[in-house]
Amino acid sequence: MPVYFGLYRVNFNIPPPPTPQDAVRMYEAFAALIRSQMQVGILKEAHGFVDSSGNGYFITGDVSDEVLYEALAMWAPFVSFELHRTIPYPKAIDLVVSAAKKVAEQR
Repeated sequence: MPVYFGLYRVNFNIPPPPTPQDAVRMYEAFAALIRSQMQVGILKEAHGFVDSSGNGYFITGDVSDEVLYEALAMWAPFVSFELHRTIPYPKAIDLVVSAAKKVAEQR
């Protein structure tokens, strides 16, 4: 199954919670969601950028596209994502070498 590298961006166009207590509950709910998605293996890693932007990155576990789609949909509309499907090394190197050999054979 594929592994993805993803960037996440917090949507600051949504009005903030009405009270500080509501903000605490919202952040606690977000933390619980991240923990649960990591616990079941949907997310392998999740990191926030130190610039306090609320943005960061994550690496998924080996999950199907459908499972990942559903997991990311749970964050809407608070967070948006940019996903990049990955190929692990050394497989990526093997593919580059194979492509280079095919090009060399054609010349």
